[in-house]
Parts: sequence; C-alpha cells; structure tokens
Amino acid sequence: MARSVRTRKKSRRWYVSLIVFVILLTAAGTALYNIPPSLQDIGRAVQSAVSKISIRSAGQSPAEPVLRGTVYDRNWRELAVSYQLFSVVINPAELLDRQEAAEKLAGIFEEKSEQLAARMKNAQDSFVIKTDVDRLQAEKIRDLQLQGVTCEPEEVRFYPGHAAASHVLGFMGDGVGLAGVEGKYDAVLRPGGFRDVNLPDIDFQGQQRLGISGSDLVLTLDIDLQKQVEGQFRSYLATTNGIEKGMALLLEPGSGRILALVNQPSFNPNYFWKASESNRVNRIYNHVLSKELIRPVLARAAAIEREGIEGPALLPATVAAPDYGFSADELDVFEHQIQLYGSVFGNWESGPGVTEGAAPEAVVTGVQVGVTLASLVNGGWRITPYVVDSVYDYETSTRYVRKGDATEKIHVLDPALGVKIRRELFTDWISEKEDLMAYTADYTQIRKEEGLTHFSVQDLFVGFTPAKQPRYLLLIAVEQDYLNPQDLAKHGNLVTLEQMGKELLGKFTKTSLAKSVLDRPPARSMENMRQFFISKRLNFKEASGKTAEAVPRMPKVRGLSLRKGLQELDRYNLRMRINGSGRIIAQYPLPGQSLKGIEECVLTLEPR
Repeated sequence: MARSVRTRKKSRRWYVSLIVFVILLTAAGTALYNIPPSLQDIGRAVQSAVSKISIRSAGQSPAEPVLRGTVYDRNWRELAVSYQLFSVVINPAELLDRQEAAEKLAGIFEEKSEQLAARMKNAQDSFVIKTDVDRLQAEKIRDLQLQGVTCEPEEVRFYPGHAAASHVLGFMGDGVGLAGVEGKYDAVLRPGGFRDVNLPDIDFQGQQRLGISGSDLVLTLDIDLQKQVEGQFRSYLATTNGIEKGMALLLEPGSGRILALVNQPSFNPNYFWKASESNRVNRIYNHVLSKELIRPVLARAAAIEREGIEGPALLPATVAAPDYGFSADELDVFEHQIQLYGSVFGNWESGPGVTEGAAPEAVVTGVQVGVTLASLVNGGWRITPYVVDSVYDYETSTRYVRKGDATEKIHVLDPALGVKIRRELFTDWISEKEDLMAYTADYTQIRKEEGLTHFSVQDLFVGFTPAKQPRYLLLIAVEQDYLNPQDLAKHGNLVTLEQMGKELLGKFTKTSLAKSVLDRPPARSMENMRQFFISKRLNFKEASGKTAEAVPRMPKVRGLSLRKGLQELDRYNLRMRINGSGRIIAQYPLPGQSLKGIEECVLTLEPR
C-alpha cells in the first residue's frame, strides 16, 4: 500500500515537471519571435556559412596565411616575396557530372571546356588540373560547390629583380631555403618562429623567441646600385671577345656594408633549376684570383710602413729595386700582418680562400682582395663585410638592428701609420678631376698539361671615391681561360675595364644614398604582384585543332627514400641533380607542377 502511494506521487511530480517545461518552451518561443530581425539575419547567415562547409566541396574559404618572410633591400624594396596560390585537384570518384564540372571550371580558368573534359574523361586517380590559381579564382570555385573538386593552398616564392643579386638571395624549393640568404636564414624566414641564436648578429633586446607571426629580413644591398653595376658589367662583357666569367663588389669600406654584389655568369632564382652548377657559384667568395694582381699595392704599403711616420715621401719602385727591395719572404710577412689570407666570414657567406690542390697562399678570393685594400684606406682597420642589416618581427611589431659589436673590426696597422698609408698609398692613382682613386692590373697564368699550354688571363679594377675620404670601394675582376685577340671591326671602340669602373664610380659620387627611416615594412608592392601574375599566366597555348593531351605533372616524392623517388621519376625522362644523402626533404619542380619544357629535377636529401 505504501509503495503504491509513493508511485502515484512520483507520477504526479513528473506530470507537473512536464507542464512547467512546456510553459517555459512556449515563453522562449514567444521571446525568440520578438527578437530584432538583425539578430535573426545573423543567425541565418551563420547557419548558411556552416552549411557551405563540406569535405567534398572546393574547400573552406582560404584563411589569411602566414607566409615566408619577405627579403628587402636597405630601402624596403622587395627582393624576395611570397604569394599564396592554389592548386585545383580533381577526384574523379566523387565527380557527379564531369562535363558540367569542366564547363564551370573552364569559365573561371578562361580555357576551353573540351580540353578540361578530355583530361577528366579517363582519369581514375586524383590529379591536379590547374596550378597557380589565385585567391579570387579559388573563392569562385568554392562557391560552385562541385563535389570532387578541391583547392589546395600552396606558397610560391617570387624574386622581382629576377637575376639581380641572385647570388646573395639564393633560392628555395618546396618550402626550404637552399642557397644564399634563403638557405642561411631559412629558420628566420620560415613561418613558425625562431630563436635569437639563429641570428646572433642582431640585437633582439632580450627577446629569445621571435617570428611567431612571421619575420622579414632587411639587407644592406641597394637594388638601384645593384642594377647599375650589373647592367654596366653585362654591357662591358658583351663588347669583349669571349670573356664570360667575372665578379664585382661595391661596399662601404668604413662600415663593411655590401651595397652590390655581382657574379657572372648569373642565374634567375625564379628558375634556379635551369642554371648550371657553375652559374650558381658565388665567385666573389669562392673563385680565386692571383695574388700578383695586387702585389704592387702591397709592396708600396709595406714600404710606406718601413719608412715610418717621419719617413720621406715614397718614390716609385725601380728596376734596381723591384717591390721596393722587399724579398718574397719579407713581403709575405707584411701580407700576414694585414691578414690578406684571413678567412672572411660574413653573416651570410664565407669563402675557402684557397682551392684544393693550390699552392698555399698562392691565390686569394675577390672578397679577400676587397677587404685588404679597404683596410689600407681605413686607417688600418680590417672590417668584415656583411649583408644582413636588420630583422622585422610581426609579433612584437619591432625592427631589430645589428649589434654594435657584431661587425668584426681588427686593427692590422698602427693607427698613425694607417693614416699615412691611406694618404700616400694611392698617390699615383688619384684623379683629382674625377675625385677618385683607381688601380688596374692584369696577370696571365701559363701552365702545361699533357703537352698542351693553357692560358688564364685575369684583369682587376679597384676604385675608391671620394679620393680623400673614400665612401665607396668598387672591385671588378674578369677572367678568360684562353688568349683571344679583340675584333676591333666587330666591336668598334672597345670599353676598357678601367673606363667602366670610373664611369660607375662617377655615378655613385653623384647619387644620394639616404637610407630609409621606416621602422616597419610598407604595404605589399602591387607592381611586383602584377608582374608575378603576368609571368605565371604566360603559358604555352595549345595548337588549334589538336586534341589536348594530358600534360605530365611532377609527382610528390618528398619523404621518400632516394631509391623510391627515382623509381617514381624514372618515367618522366628527367636529368636528376641530387644534393645530400638520406631521405628526400625538398624537390623541384614542386608536386603537381607541369613538366612541360622542364628537363631537370633537383632533389635535396637529408638523413633522418
């Protein structure tokens, strides 16, 4: 009896609870009905947006990406910049209507629907039907809601100056920096953050973890000066008869800032895989020059030091006393004192100094010559040149500059003697009219191999301006591996190396080099972006009347062993260039890229 009463009480409580719930639900409905229309519209908009997200659609609306950092010149002009593009991937198994998909995509791609349909017709596996699709096109494809069609984002690196400063910038492939600044500071430029130890020359003001929201590099290069030197240099080489190898360096001798650096032959980092190995050699740091080219300057500097501060003005060297009477061993002591053969480690590149198999200290690199001659007009200060000036960090919105003691400075001469040497060293080479000092030399090396005589002719120009207080040092060197007389009938009035160098120095003297005072990067250059998309869309057109054949695309081999990667690539008949050992960590061309016109593949390997 008691159990029956308790059961009836529980039933009544349940009914009461149900009635209360219905009343509350009714009240909530009435309240929602009276909500302002704006909030209802927001709700519908949110619901509509959510309904558009589908795994089988063209993908979600692309979020603003964190791209690889931009590399700027000293005045915030873009030298290397990243853009986000998309690859359109087709999954035939999910396509409902291939003809409809081809027609709709053709309107966006501005291509013939028949060509797209032909590529979809017999496809069984997923494949990339279009690369280099911009954000606007990707959003249009997303809005089509085509099942089996997705847009996969990819980052593309662009070098607006093309071959300008290519050996400084280097290049990258598959998201990895492989050479130059791109390789040396890959950790700094790559999204995801880096530590201050990755760039010890920069004062990060106690910050240890940077680059979380991205970071940019600012170099000491001046792109206007870079293009002036490169343009003049190429024009000079065009007038010569067979000279193809050369180098040029423009720097501030008092600070070590590299303003321009030229190597010939050069390459375009936008298509670095087309360049030969020799074209990618940074000659100014790695190619050797004969010490004989600067021997007269070294002997004269040693003689001024021998005479001392109170000594008489130096007379020219004579036949009776060549090298001012210095023996080879005595001159060698002075060369070591001024560290002619010292390693030149900048914050981006280093040179070996001597090639394998060469006689010890028989040769020097272009940068060693530049640094040594700069020290002789610097009052005896040997200053290591550098190219990375500062870093801009987006997370802290701060531009971090070089540390005061980051630039290596060594006094290789007594300060008072250093001033005397600067004043008297280039007396015979000063041009007061042109307000510069210029020194030229040439040297012919002759060697015999297997009964044959081999010639190598090197020409050097070094100039300083202004003459009294040098602000710029320009070094130019060219080399040809054989004796070849100039054809005056073909080339007319030949321009000499000295004429070219003096003309450039004259332009530099008149050029104002005020450095930008901006502390943060400017807006993205629309002109560079326009140039980038124009270059991407200059594709080969299919011949009219031809049935479009499937264009071979680069497969993804990143992450594979070298053996499996080569098996994948074997059917494409490509020349292979392999760097390193281990598993494949980077590839070029990139996965999905058209192989039309490409004959070589570059694989970068690294052990796990």
